[in-house]
Amino acid sequence: MPSNKSLKVLVIEDNEQMSEMIKDSIIHKFSNAHVSVFNTGEAALSEAKSEPDVIILDYQLDSQNPKALNGIQILGKLKKQFASPVIFLSAQEKPEVSANIIKYGAYDYVVKNQQSFQRLEIIINNILNSRNQKGRSQKTLITVLIGIIIILTVVIAGMMMK
Repeated sequence: MPSNKSLKVLVIEDNEQMSEMIKDSIIHKFSNAHVSVFNTGEAALSEAKSEPDVIILDYQLDSQNPKALNGIQILGKLKKQFASPVIFLSAQEKPEVSANIIKYGAYDYVVKNQQSFQRLEIIINNILNSRNQKGRSQKTLITVLIGIIIILTVVIAGMMMK
């Protein structure tokens, strides 16, 4: 990602220490990052106004508010509000949990452990590289279409002059 374009990351994590560690890690790895942190999904949904490039979402969000929606419930609402890829970050190591999360539309699932921050960096880089590649492909397609339109215009104009 070009350094002049800001990387907008939305972090939804109810553990304050973990959310600060995620934020610090992202800012350290991506100097152009702007990280917004919310301790509940409800707060993120109501306060986040602009489309983030990436959303990092905790699975369990009830440590501060026992009635808070869980990560899967928030994922459904996020998908309606934003087109951003959502990376789940959770201590849940059960395969059925990660399978459900992917089934419901998450981009990826990271288990909280010693490699979590390294995995987040790799996944975010993959997302950014994919977007950059998609942008280049779209520009190439537009250029080709403009070329075809110009050629057709010249051919039609030539046919009309005969």
